[in-house]
Amino acid sequence: MVSDKTPVHSIGGQPIPVSAGAVLGAKVVPEFVRKPLEGLFPLIPLSLHQDQEIDFEGVRKSIELVAASGAPGCIVFGSMGQMTSVTEKEFDAVCEMAVATGHGAGIAVVVGSTASYQREAIRRARVAERAGADGSMLAAPYALPVTSDWALRFFTEVAGSLDGEMALMLYNYSPLTGMNLTAQMWETLLDIPNIKAIKESNTFLPHFDEILITIADRINVFAGNDPAFFHASTLGAAGATGIFSWAGLRAGTRFVDECRRGNHDDPWVRSAFAALQHFSAAIRRPDMPSMLSYEHGYLNAIAGLGGARTGVPRKPYGPLPEAAMVEIKVAAAALQDLDADL
Repeated sequence: MVSDKTPVHSIGGQPIPVSAGAVLGAKVVPEFVRKPLEGLFPLIPLSLHQDQEIDFEGVRKSIELVAASGAPGCIVFGSMGQMTSVTEKEFDAVCEMAVATGHGAGIAVVVGSTASYQREAIRRARVAERAGADGSMLAAPYALPVTSDWALRFFTEVAGSLDGEMALMLYNYSPLTGMNLTAQMWETLLDIPNIKAIKESNTFLPHFDEILITIADRINVFAGNDPAFFHASTLGAAGATGIFSWAGLRAGTRFVDECRRGNHDDPWVRSAFAALQHFSAAIRRPDMPSMLSYEHGYLNAIAGLGGARTGVPRKPYGPLPEAAMVEIKVAAAALQDLDADL
């Protein structure tokens, strides 16, 4: 049995200990003192009651659904999970409950620590680390765009404020932060020991591929959405954040696992990729509500198809219009059929 304090990596869901500088094929395996960050990590929606107070049982149920699907981990307080919409007290309470629930079910838990200013980002990251989170997902402050130099200093100082057992997953999402983490910036960031992963949500291929080619052999790159993992995994990506997979969590988990094994030509994998990609494309049609404005509503709606109890987003954000909900159900059908056959 591998100790919680032993650096681990996993293949096919089985943990194996690794030593410093261990190499798996051509990839240098990042060391994780806590649970490794790899595979499908679905985003957890922030469940709310009708009075807009947090539904802790709803959040707990979402994490348990992820664990029951076989996915190795989850992400709490991503941007789609309403990281900007909670008080300090609410953040701390959800963080502690989420880590306890995830670990009780045997999965890794990443807690987002992104905030509008550095002091709160450090506070959130330290709360997550003390609670036992396996990772913390961190984007640059988002109130106003930061320069590249400011961003590098920010990531360095947040990382340095932590004890070092918890892995940091940087989050590159330029619509939120107004800046882009480039391959050149990673020449500095790779020297920070507790930065172990990135959620790369800029999937513009020239940038996406440059990031994968530059760093995927040294840290774990997560595709910003599940269908993007089909391509990203051919260039060494280690995981994907689950959005569309909520409509079929077992199918999404198997899809990511099969891609990690290199089974891209398998007919089932091709079918799963087509189902996920068509689902993603349907949401991005010009006649659908803006993904940026309605991202909370989209995650809530898709997670609801997977059995989650989400409620509606916190005001001023609102749920998807009913017509969009109808389209989502139609677009999700192929993935749900694949899931039902597993």
